[in-house]
Amino acid sequence: MLSLMNNFFLFLLSWWKRIELGEKLRFSRDRIVENFVWTVGTNFKSDFENCRKDITKVYALITIIDDIYDVHGTLEELELFTKAIDR
Repeated sequence: MLSLMNNFFLFLLSWWKRIELGEKLRFSRDRIVENFVWTVGTNFKSDFENCRKDITKVYALITIIDDIYDVHGTLEELELFTKAIDR
């Protein structure tokens, strides 16, 4: 089981480095390890490997969207963004 988690974690790290969002968006939190732990804690069975990969990626992107919302948005931009998400 530990070997599967190591492979899973290495896959996520390579994905995170490949998309370069951590470097491009310096203001955002680099929380791929935290997202990995949350996902493994909720989907720990080996049958859910693909689910864990997808959910961890979604958590990482949600964290970045939250940081953009908190740090860079003007009130007008955030109102438009919120309306778009509500749709």
